Amino acid sequence: MASQRRYVYMFLLLSTVFVASGCAATLRQPILLEPGFQFSSVEHIGVLPPVDARVEKKNRVDLPRQINRPAMSILSKRGYQVTAVQDTGEVGEITEEDLKEAKPEWVNRLGPPTTRWVMVLCLADLRTKLTFGSTGNAEVTGYLFDKAVGKLVWKDKGVGQVGQGGLLGMAMKSTMDDSALGVAVSNVFATVPKSASKGRR
Repeated sequence: MASQRRYVYMFLLLSTVFVASGCAATLRQPILLEPGFQFSSVEHIGVLPPVDARVEKKNRVDLPRQINRPAMSILSKRGYQVTAVQDTGEVGEITEEDLKEAKPEWVNRLGPPTTRWVMVLCLADLRTKLTFGSTGNAEVTGYLFDKAVGKLVWKDKGVGQVGQGGLLGMAMKSTMDDSALGVAVSNVFATVPKSASKGRR
């Protein structure tokens, strides 16, 4: 009996190690990282209003609550000073095309003049589906600009896929968009390290 318990314990221990190794293997590089840029140089980030770039906008979304608020919470927990900024600067309304092209003269006019590091989150897709259960899919892209050099210095995308089967899943359909967005926003920042100042606080 003691021998069986020992084998079970060893199996659980090995399983735990395997899962931990699998998590470590998911580390990846961002879609774009400007050569020479390091997050250690960033302390304060101004987060501008999110951009809704969806082709189909059937699902109603509270962009500040469902996208910016969790994004700012993640950045804050990693040691960055973050501020919600409503002033988009001289550029006016921001579109997905603006973010993708991001010419230096446009970046320099983005957001308040006194804010160097500016972030914009863009919602590319959000869909929920009802079957015998329900699913939710979301896609969010994050852009970090350095106005001192007029460049996009970091860009990454997060995808969120959630689902629940059966009658319970059908009842949860209204929450699937929120859950999918939460996962997508979390995944956007998978390539953002902790602030260099976090350990000194």
